[in-house]
Amino acid sequence: MDATLKSLLAGCQKGDSGAQRRLFEQFKTPLFAVCQRYARDRPEAQDMLQEAFLVIYRDLGQYRGDGALEAWLCRVTVRVALQMLRRRNPLRSAEDYNDLPHDTFDFVPDQELNNEAILRMVQQLPPGYRMVFNLHCMEAWPYHEIAAELGINESSVRSQYTRACKQLRTMIERLLIVA
Repeated sequence: MDATLKSLLAGCQKGDSGAQRRLFEQFKTPLFAVCQRYARDRPEAQDMLQEAFLVIYRDLGQYRGDGALEAWLCRVTVRVALQMLRRRNPLRSAEDYNDLPHDTFDFVPDQELNNEAILRMVQQLPPGYRMVFNLHCMEAWPYHEIAAELGINESSVRSQYTRACKQLRTMIERLLIVA
């Protein structure tokens, strides 16, 4: 870790608002992208980001410097997002893929399949599916870790992931057919 980053982290740990602002400015974009994957919309992602930075500032002393700072910040952000989603108990509201109404997907016919369109699709997944999909596909967590983190059995995680993938596949197919 370079001296500038060490100095910035030390300032954050001392409660220096200028250092905290610089840390926020440096990492807000990648961490907001993480939040957007877990949130259902932009305002919820902004709330997650704000909460994540509060936790980051509080727990910065736990960062040991043996890995990339951004990876540690992402891990903290994911855990904050999970805690916020867990408060709403999303796994109970996850719907069976076969029971989903076919007209719930909101697409404009002339959209193209790009990162923004895929993000909107992920955001439209039921909360439980979205959480499991992000943890396994985007964060590369193994099924057993997800099960332990969410307090569910591994077969439920696999089922939620499979259903999320099927639902995303259906959304992509509908987008490509309509466009």
